[in-house]
Amino acid sequence: MADSDTAQSLRGGLTAKRVERGRRLAGELTRGAGWGLRGGWHLLQGHHGAALAEAARIVRGVQPARESMRTYQLVDRLLSRSGSALADWRPDEQSPQRFVFFVGYSRSGHSLVGSLLDAHPSVVIAHEMHALKHLYRGYPFDQVVRAIKLNAMLFDYLGREYTGYDYQVPGQSQGRYEQLAVVGDKKGNGTLRLLRRYPELIDRLDTLLPMPFEFIHVIRNPWDNIATRARRTNTSLESAARGYLANTDLMARLKARYPDQVRDVYLDDLIHDPRQTLSTLLEALGCTPVTESYLDACASIVFRKPSRTGAQVSWPAALTREVEASLARHDFLQRFAEASYAPARRQSQGHGVDS
Repeated sequence: MADSDTAQSLRGGLTAKRVERGRRLAGELTRGAGWGLRGGWHLLQGHHGAALAEAARIVRGVQPARESMRTYQLVDRLLSRSGSALADWRPDEQSPQRFVFFVGYSRSGHSLVGSLLDAHPSVVIAHEMHALKHLYRGYPFDQVVRAIKLNAMLFDYLGREYTGYDYQVPGQSQGRYEQLAVVGDKKGNGTLRLLRRYPELIDRLDTLLPMPFEFIHVIRNPWDNIATRARRTNTSLESAARGYLANTDLMARLKARYPDQVRDVYLDDLIHDPRQTLSTLLEALGCTPVTESYLDACASIVFRKPSRTGAQVSWPAALTREVEASLARHDFLQRFAEASYAPARRQSQGHGVDS
């Protein structure tokens, strides 16, 4: 394909993605407006639980609201005005001892790992609140922590089913906590995008947080990760791979800057041995003891085997070489250069995900 044709194709793909993103956002905002109106009506009627349920739907279903500090201020106001009716849902003032950022790649298993950690009685993990964005914009740390607590509570209020999966860990502490040790935010791809946009942030993180911090880096088989990203975003393998590889390069820089603070969690390891993988991670975060009942409950919801979507696509030869070069370049990806991880790829000159 000529260079001009390639550029035109890329521009067309970007335009289609922007249109689709705009449609999705408009739909979210329309649904959110309806939920907001119903929540206001319930509040006027004194139905505080129903009003909180509408707030939970907004946080779960409207990304701009989920990532807005104003949303959590309004929820706080609802809780304070409800008296004893919602007293059990009001966060206390416990401060954490450690903060965690999820960093990595979309469609890699962040939701699963975040849900498992949030089930621990000493951990609270927000669902894509974009905490780093708020810290960067100058919000006080304690306000961000309170918003994380509210986000986790609201995400659990209506159950843990999300994007077709159920992340409910039976009988554990999702959305709640006892003796708080760790708080964090599951916004892996978004956090890396922010660091890529504002690279000076990498060296400023210790000025934004008044306590030790860690990064949780969830790593899925890159071939499967790229193929799933392409399928779920209705884009080309090339486009999905470019975004993935840009994130791997930034991860290498982040690991070089904070060599003792990035915790690699391989999704295949978690699936193969969830108890050991979780125990190791929680001990590294200072969350002990890790009880057998907690580990058993977490293991019960972990997928039995990974989804090998990389084997379901036709990989262009040039793209295959580019991905393989990246696997060899980064030590945290080198295991995926082994034959046991690579898909049985059907080489072609195609550019999309097979149906």
